[in-house]
Amino acid sequence: MKFARFAAPFATLSLIVSACGPAAKQAETPAPAPVNVLGTAAKAMISELVLTPPSADAFTIRCDNSLDLMGRMIAELEGRDDTAGAADIAFLDTLVNVGVSIGFGEASVIAEANPEPSIRESGATCQERTSDLLTRLSLSRRIYDRLTSIDAATLNPRETFLLARTLRDYRRAGINKDEETRDKVRSLNAELAEISTAFSKNLREIQGRVTLDSIDDLIGLPQDYIDAHPPGEDGQITITTDYPDTGPVFSYSPNEALRRDLLRQTNNRAWPENVEPLHQLLEKRYELATLLGYPNWAAYVTEDKMTGSPDVAETFLARVEAAATDAAGIEHGRLLSKLNETQPDATLVPEWSSAYLAEQIRQSDYALNSQEVRQYFAYDNVRAGIFTLVEDLFGVQITTWGGAPVWDPSVTAHEMHRNSELIGRFYLDMLPRDGKFKHAAAFPVRIGPTSDGVPVSALICNFPAGDHTTGLMEHQQVETFLHEFGHLIHGMFSAQPDFASLNMGNLEWDFIEAPSQMLQNWVWDYDTLARFAVNADGETIPRALVEKMNVARDFGTGLGTLRQLTYAYISLDYYSRPPDEVDLEQLWDARQSALSPFETLPDTHRYASLGHLDGYSAIIYTYQWSLAISTDLFTEFDKNGLRDTATAARYRDMILAPGSSKPAAQLVHDFLGRDWTPEAYEKKLIDAAKAAPTKTKKKK
Repeated sequence: MKFARFAAPFATLSLIVSACGPAAKQAETPAPAPVNVLGTAAKAMISELVLTPPSADAFTIRCDNSLDLMGRMIAELEGRDDTAGAADIAFLDTLVNVGVSIGFGEASVIAEANPEPSIRESGATCQERTSDLLTRLSLSRRIYDRLTSIDAATLNPRETFLLARTLRDYRRAGINKDEETRDKVRSLNAELAEISTAFSKNLREIQGRVTLDSIDDLIGLPQDYIDAHPPGEDGQITITTDYPDTGPVFSYSPNEALRRDLLRQTNNRAWPENVEPLHQLLEKRYELATLLGYPNWAAYVTEDKMTGSPDVAETFLARVEAAATDAAGIEHGRLLSKLNETQPDATLVPEWSSAYLAEQIRQSDYALNSQEVRQYFAYDNVRAGIFTLVEDLFGVQITTWGGAPVWDPSVTAHEMHRNSELIGRFYLDMLPRDGKFKHAAAFPVRIGPTSDGVPVSALICNFPAGDHTTGLMEHQQVETFLHEFGHLIHGMFSAQPDFASLNMGNLEWDFIEAPSQMLQNWVWDYDTLARFAVNADGETIPRALVEKMNVARDFGTGLGTLRQLTYAYISLDYYSRPPDEVDLEQLWDARQSALSPFETLPDTHRYASLGHLDGYSAIIYTYQWSLAISTDLFTEFDKNGLRDTATAARYRDMILAPGSSKPAAQLVHDFLGRDWTPEAYEKKLIDAAKAAPTKTKKKK
């Protein structure tokens, strides 16, 4: 679950999802055109949306045109000799917005979701070329010197804030280094882009699978799942490593061999293909960080986050670990006891059996059957319910975006209005396809201000879609849907009227997940679920069933947190030392052994398919940091009521709408009336250890 975020266009460029790339063709700089002509051309290009190019060549031409325009704008800004001022800040913002809109916004959706491989390739290449040109911009000494000469007394507060952040990013990019060093920075960023593209392409296109000889091997799985996996012409049944396939197997299949084989395929996806790209990412990022004067990449990448350093991140993770450990121990003990009912001699719970045993405990100890739950969550109804929730909470209306071009027949398009005014448009691409992005994320396409002031986003996920026959979702998938939709509405609400660079996409990464994580609470609320959760007969989900879900909700929280901590620690481990000291297997095994109580599969290589080791690099800790903030934010709704529109309006206006026009800590302070603390999250983890089953003992 993530927001496919476009980073600030300078120092953090190499963190843009699939962004950084090979050098753009550097033709001789054309003669600069008048400012109004370039500005008009930029707004016209941004206002045109191209997500369904007829061919790879057509999008390459589109990319060429955007890069040419950006090059002309860079030349114009470098050539100015009048007094610098607010107009320069606005011009630079427009320049960057061209690259973000076409080279990242359009190109990322095309690269990750277009059904045609050659068109996907054109999107990936455009991202790389745009990244290279923005790197050139970030190392333009002429532009930096001009910006530093601006008299702050002539600026308004928003201009002052944006200018200070831009100058910081220039310095982090290496603007104060000599020309030889800046050239090396450009070269490294170009290499990183190519490596990132290769890493992401492997994740997108490589699919693991397990074949079964008989339908009997699917015993215990939901009937709609069995119906969706008929035998092929050879009589075999194929189960893939795509999310809609794996979740039900791990939770419901009593076939331990199937669970084990599928986990092996899942953990080995993109191995060994991604081993070399990952090594190269570690090497080039370390080289770049040390070239810029930092001891390692982790120190560099955390500097502009809320934590400010890897030490602060590690200290925070240690606090979370301490709070979660007791719950995890108790939870593992309960899983082992359940396993011992059928395997009396077992002393460890196999990781491939953990979800299955957890489901057995929900049934025996909490009288909760997840297959009973899923019958109420058909995709079509879930989508409608999430739309209604957002409409009610935040005072908006969601309608069909008529005539919107879509890149696949399964993609739907929508508009968002507030007080009858259009405020945004978005796409939902929710079904798995060959060659498509394998996870779940919100992709901003237009961040504003556009010519009509309307941002555009695409939600790209992998769910079973349709009605009760084809589209039944696990409750966890419903939670994921709402989480990612939270990123999407954040983008809708945070479009800024003056500067695109002040939208939510430039918030600190260790805050960016918090609003979406907080929103997940609503899919545990009966009043919310009762508005859309119905079974095939139209019967509303029973209140008693939702109450059972909530009683069982905290079971597994401790173990799940330790799993997330494993990823967070490993990302810091990989990026906080020289690459020749990084043994991918050894560091992974050490952290996993220290934190996971499960029996793990030997000879698996999970790091090869952990895409966040590229996109988030050293800062996977941000999910836990954001979760701590989101738990604190939710205290206001917990106090005032989940349906309290006044609290929701304050939240929208104080947390979401400002985008990145203030530091994240200030946004949270504005809403809470105090500084945030991790205490609410720590308490939640500690209380998880006290979660008691509702099952009453049977009379003998």
